[in-house]
Amino acid sequence: MSGTQSRPLVALLYFATDRSLPVADFARAAAERGFDAVLLPEHTHIPVSTVAPYPGGGELPERYRRTLDPYIALSAVAAQTDLRIGTCISLVAQHDPIALAKAIATLDFMSGGRFSLGVGYGWNVPELANHGRDAAKRRAIVREYVGLMRALWQDTEAEFQGDHARLSPSWAWPKPVQQPSVPVLLGCGPTPRGYDEVAGWADGWVAFGHDLELFAEQVITLRSRWDGAGRTAAGPLIWPMLGVVDDDTLRRSFARFQELGADQVVLDLQAVDGDVRPVVDRYAAVLGPIISGQARP
Repeated sequence: MSGTQSRPLVALLYFATDRSLPVADFARAAAERGFDAVLLPEHTHIPVSTVAPYPGGGELPERYRRTLDPYIALSAVAAQTDLRIGTCISLVAQHDPIALAKAIATLDFMSGGRFSLGVGYGWNVPELANHGRDAAKRRAIVREYVGLMRALWQDTEAEFQGDHARLSPSWAWPKPVQQPSVPVLLGCGPTPRGYDEVAGWADGWVAFGHDLELFAEQVITLRSRWDGAGRTAAGPLIWPMLGVVDDDTLRRSFARFQELGADQVVLDLQAVDGDVRPVVDRYAAVLGPIISGQARP
């Protein structure tokens, strides 16, 4: 966590769809209640027939079929609020990386440097296949796509050569306001491979933080891998995710995340059926004194 940041930022992860509360209305409500950021997920489509089980167990919720494009939707959030914005998570392998780099650079430029890119590999194999991607290679594809995008964001004459992505020497503006790159955080499991990938090429980690002591051990392990990889002392960025919980759990979890030096706590609202505003109101009542700087957990 940055030395100038006294507490973690608080982000709301919202599954915006064509049937939900309009994303701009949700964002204004979040801003009015003192939250710091709105994050959106991504699915381009959901194949009717899928061999990939829903990670949450049971039948795939309908909201997955109806998600908005996060980049377009976040442009509306940025235009109508001062909130930070980001993806949690974006399925980078399903994009053309040159076009995605342009969209992200434009969004960061127009928002004044408020965008963060949470990325994942994607669990829905048929969804990847419809984009022409081999699911067995998706980790390498995401890693190379991010590398190509960073080159376009940073370099006057950018180029990239990989097995899955290539770019001849090229010009591209605008550059993101955030330099040398917009923050890129990887959402992955707490496995040796996952730790090594975060330490190897990402700026931070998005992870479930429901078991507080287990999460604390995972953060220690990740930071050890980060140091072992020769990364800077400033990282990694840590975004613990927390599902819908009661007030006491929210207070206790936020306090523990702050002790662990988390940079942003992600409150995942996807499990809320119907209007999310009552939950947002309840969370604001619990965290309001904390995020307004009037108290500490």
